[in-house]
Amino acid sequence: MTRDDLELAGVYYPVATNSAAAVLLIHSYGKNHEEWGPVAPLFQENGIAVLAIDLRGHGNSTRRLTADGVKTLDYHNFSQQDFTDMLLDINQAYDWLSTQPGIDAKRIAVVGSSIGANLALRYAAFNDEVAGLILLSPGIFYRNLRTDDAITHFGRRPLCIVVSQDDEYALESSKYLIDLRRRAGQAVVSNELVTCSGNLHGAAMLTGVKNLSGVVFGWLEHILSLPPSQPVPDPISSVTATNLPPSPKRVESDKHR
Repeated sequence: MTRDDLELAGVYYPVATNSAAAVLLIHSYGKNHEEWGPVAPLFQENGIAVLAIDLRGHGNSTRRLTADGVKTLDYHNFSQQDFTDMLLDINQAYDWLSTQPGIDAKRIAVVGSSIGANLALRYAAFNDEVAGLILLSPGIFYRNLRTDDAITHFGRRPLCIVVSQDDEYALESSKYLIDLRRRAGQAVVSNELVTCSGNLHGAAMLTGVKNLSGVVFGWLEHILSLPPSQPVPDPISSVTATNLPPSPKRVESDKHR
């Protein structure tokens, strides 16, 4: 139950080891935890616990208790505030995950897809316990959830942004975020941007781009197992933007969520 009395749903993939690392998976607009179905077991099989949630108004997270009874939430009818309130969902999920038996609360990363990437970054900006972030196809604006005002608040923690070369808005946004981070002197490694061929968006890249899931998993496994003093590895594929591009125009089409 979130702070505003939403019944939050999700699927937990536990592991049998003690002091295990974990990831919290945040899905795309209009999707639910099943978006991660093909990849969540991969983390679990390699000793990383997984919690994949349904954001409010999606999947089974549609019941909110109010003074007038149960209110049914549907993302199709959401206001700007409803999307902002999704941060409460992530906060509740993160708190729940960090208190599960066998989980090392200092080794939890967050992975977000599309609007879930924007939410993941905004959440991690004010929760300095998040050990690392993987952002799949983030945007500067998705449903009024900005990232350019949050990226520098993430500080010098491990970050990996993954985007398709032909996903124009997400690519432009990702380059801009990387440059903001570098100009603030917060980049942990020289290459934090992984680009993939094609135009797949968000979590679809993990199953549609050959070898990408292994690259992402290997990076995540490594940063979650590193002591704080160890260096963070570079992603194996990256693109460097040398000039700060103009802030991408706001896009609200169904293609970019």
